[in-house]
Amino acid sequence: MTNFNLALPLCARAQRSPQRAALWVDDREFSYSELLDPVERIAAWLQEKCAGEVHRVGILASRSVEACAGILGACWAGAAYVPFNMEWPAARIIKVLETIELDALIVDAGGLKLLSNQVLAACPKNILVPDSQTTLSPGSFDLKLQVAGFSALPRPSVHHPPKEVSEDDLAYLIFTSGTTGSPKGVMISGGSVFHMLRAMRDRYPFSEQDRVAQIFDLTFDVSVLAMFIAWSAGAALYVVPGTQLAGPSRFIQEREITVWFSVPSTVALMRKMKLLNPGVFPSLRYSGFAGEPLPLSSVEAWWRAAPNSIIENLYGPTEATVVCVGQKCSEPPNIRGERGVIAIGRPFEGMEAAIIDPSNRFLPAGEIGQLVLSGRQLSQGYLKDAAKTAARFPEITGKVWYLTGDLACQDDSGTFHYLGRIDHQVKVLGHRIELEDVEANLREVCGTDLVAAIAWPIVDGSAQGIVAFISGTSLSVAEVRNGMKSRVPPYMVPSQVHIVESLPFSASGKVDRKALASLLPVNGVS
Repeated sequence: MTNFNLALPLCARAQRSPQRAALWVDDREFSYSELLDPVERIAAWLQEKCAGEVHRVGILASRSVEACAGILGACWAGAAYVPFNMEWPAARIIKVLETIELDALIVDAGGLKLLSNQVLAACPKNILVPDSQTTLSPGSFDLKLQVAGFSALPRPSVHHPPKEVSEDDLAYLIFTSGTTGSPKGVMISGGSVFHMLRAMRDRYPFSEQDRVAQIFDLTFDVSVLAMFIAWSAGAALYVVPGTQLAGPSRFIQEREITVWFSVPSTVALMRKMKLLNPGVFPSLRYSGFAGEPLPLSSVEAWWRAAPNSIIENLYGPTEATVVCVGQKCSEPPNIRGERGVIAIGRPFEGMEAAIIDPSNRFLPAGEIGQLVLSGRQLSQGYLKDAAKTAARFPEITGKVWYLTGDLACQDDSGTFHYLGRIDHQVKVLGHRIELEDVEANLREVCGTDLVAAIAWPIVDGSAQGIVAFISGTSLSVAEVRNGMKSRVPPYMVPSQVHIVESLPFSASGKVDRKALASLLPVNGVS
């Protein structure tokens, strides 16, 4: 039986090339043997504390060696890892903790600051934290983990290889925005990740000479691609510091990054900051963009800045394991009509894509409808939500398909083109958000059901923020925004709040979002 443990490449590389760089983070480089040491210690600790049966391990850490070693240690022990966003308010952290029933939680110095008494009350009993900077009472934790050297964890007396896990065993759980105001957990198996990584390696020859940039938060699933494509190739993962996320030009240059993954919005920000001068990134060999529509103008700017790089538009919802459709950019560019957005391309090996109408009937090339996906990379559905899983993963003509909610069409060459959303799920600067999630929280904050949220403005096909319209509340705009800040991540807090006398409704009795959008200036320009 094939072992689908994602920590296996680390184990193999540490034996084959122990001194080769595996990780650069916080101005420190770790070789494969140096990274292996804390990973084995964490895995042994997890298995000891959980009597060998470790199922789910939370990662309340970001851009740190604890985060990376914690993920690999959880995988090594045969567990699924569950990342927490460091910008989540306490209420959201507690909600997820209460939902997932963790066996253990791994925390870095940043995550330590989020462990209030209320959060601790919802935490598992096994918590691994750094020794430094702790102000919490003694006895709050089972064990403490030192930031440098992990010396507080005992070295295993006997070497145990990564635990054998099957294709169907969970590799990770990522929580995305949900329509009820509560986040929903997407369950991804090790087999699905394995097939995604193999498809990516088939598309491009990643090697141990590569330096792969990791720009994403761990709750953004493209982080899975960056981390494990690096370690599976024996390459080095370079974690971009939080201070350089908006303009990572200097980081790419100084660290001589060869492989880059980001959302297209990063390109737009770098263009605005005038950081994309011709030839500024000669080291880049591969650049993959995902999470948003990829404008041709961004591709052209990146080509000039990284003349030696292949550029690929990658598409995939969280429910289909990061990315599963791709289009390499070339001349002439593959775009549809005058939209100026690169095609999303064709499905990976082992995946299928199709277009359906509202009755779930397949449409021929040229017809516009909902994009659906099927194949080896589909997730196992939503944690503890069989009804939603059945609704989004129906069986059509004898196969299970995932309904993406994306509007698309297939051209005569078999290439797929993304045309927008058919529902109210949006991408704001790369973050996937259900507008119903925003509205559910607005109702709680404002004490009224008369709320609506729309994505605005739209620039190059991507939303830059959210605007809220509220009727029937006594709160001020400032009070609404402050209330939302305590409940949702910053990217879900409306950038504008309009208190209105009434909301417009359509003939069907639904809030007329188009009418609300017409009240706002086009593309944010009055």
